[in-house]
Amino acid sequence: MTSKLTIKQDAFVKAYLLNGGNATQAAIKAGYSEKTAQAIGAENLTKPVIQNAIKAHQQEQHSQFIWEKAKKLEALQSIINMAMTENKDKGMLNATAAIKAHNEMQGDNAPIETNNTIKVSSSLAERLTAGSKR
Repeated sequence: MTSKLTIKQDAFVKAYLLNGGNATQAAIKAGYSEKTAQAIGAENLTKPVIQNAIKAHQQEQHSQFIWEKAKKLEALQSIINMAMTENKDKGMLNATAAIKAHNEMQGDNAPIETNNTIKVSSSLAERLTAGSKR
């Protein structure tokens, strides 16, 4: 048995992943007969070469998701670093607006749990409260 997928098996794997794990529909989309699609789909899922291809595609998608998430977090860190600096012309930049913009950028990947606590150094806190007492 070869470790390479046939053209139909490769089409089956891709259709299986795109159809949310429906083996019958994946078999039909891969070009197998509708009459035998259910049996072929079930049989294909027992083949190690197909199981390995499905796992490899899933791991690749997971790695891609993690990489994209990491890039978004790097962008957020950059936005926060910029927003938390003082600009002599504009004053304190708006961290809340920057975080909101980043969260909107994430779309479906928005954080499930949020924490609105921001630690501020005492000298910065003193500068912010001193401005309101004037």
